[in-house]
Amino acid sequence: MNCDDLKDALERLQSCDKTDDGVKVSTHCLYPSFEQVEVFVSKAGDGFRVHDGGAAGSIAWLHGRDERLTQRMLARFAARHHLTLKDQMILGVAQNSDWLPAVILAVANASAAAATAAVERSAAAAERNLGERIYSILCKSYDRKSIAREYEFFGRSGKRHRFDFALVGKHDHLLLIDTVTPHPMSIASKYVAFADAGAAHDGATSRFAVYDRELGHDDISLLQQVAQLVPFKSLEPGVKRAFKN
Repeated sequence: MNCDDLKDALERLQSCDKTDDGVKVSTHCLYPSFEQVEVFVSKAGDGFRVHDGGAAGSIAWLHGRDERLTQRMLARFAARHHLTLKDQMILGVAQNSDWLPAVILAVANASAAAATAAVERSAAAAERNLGERIYSILCKSYDRKSIAREYEFFGRSGKRHRFDFALVGKHDHLLLIDTVTPHPMSIASKYVAFADAGAAHDGATSRFAVYDRELGHDDISLLQQVAQLVPFKSLEPGVKRAFKN
């Protein structure tokens, strides 16, 4: 590998297109959906105006549906990178071409960070809410003392994973239960935990990924490789069936 080879590889990640909002430039920053952050650059007097086209807010809303949280994160990360927030767009101004690369990177980083923070917080809140509802369902059929919360389980890799709940049935049959929401980070983290736990199990361990919001077809296919996907409304009969079998 030499520098020329590396430059060729990096150039394939970059694109530059003219649009009505200015020149659209792809960057190496990523949103939580793993899409590249794109910024728009246009002339502003002797300098340049750079913004994210409102993409951070759109992605945060798509995955989180929490407008106030999204607004807070946009404002927080715009300020942290010494940028402004205007019409839901993270905006920066480069006084001249020497400052342009730095402003492009600042806008891209702020946009990615704001979207990621909003999605993470929204996903965590959704999982906590679903977790409390799951606990209420489990308490109807099982003694609270038999329900382990924040259960730690060591996978085959030796890594310690924490599952929302664990129940032990007859013959030491262990049921691991985790909430999952339609957010990329939730899907990815639950896949890793269930896969590692599944590789370590001795045949007496069941794994439930419980959801109450519609998941994408690709996410369903992925998670079904490592766990049983259980709609929240089917949790109670699902648990009874798992221990019966």
